[in-house]
Amino acid sequence: MSRQGVQESVNFLPRIPKTPRKGKSSEDDSKDKLNDPVSTGLVRVKQCGLCGLEFEEHNLPGIVSFQAIANLRKKWGAGIPSTDARLRSASARYSSVKLCAFCYQFFYDTEEA
Repeated sequence: MSRQGVQESVNFLPRIPKTPRKGKSSEDDSKDKLNDPVSTGLVRVKQCGLCGLEFEEHNLPGIVSFQAIANLRKKWGAGIPSTDARLRSASARYSSVKLCAFCYQFFYDTEEA
């Protein structure tokens, strides 16, 4: 498989938010930004509300309330920090949050009647 074919086949994978690397010159950073479709504005990404990985917006099929995420994280022992402003407002608690397909599985209705 050619390099171009490999590049096309991995476009659906999530992006890990980039952090600046130590010891890199600004020239290297500008080259990276020119080659990155997100930095150039060609692709819009948004973070999954549960795992925090960045996905293209159309790859975030799940929508749940922020309260549902807070409840699940509390159940897992990894609660939302009390300083998060979304916990102070009732309207923000029930605002919609987008999820990736993997995280959305945790919110499926699994009860069988």
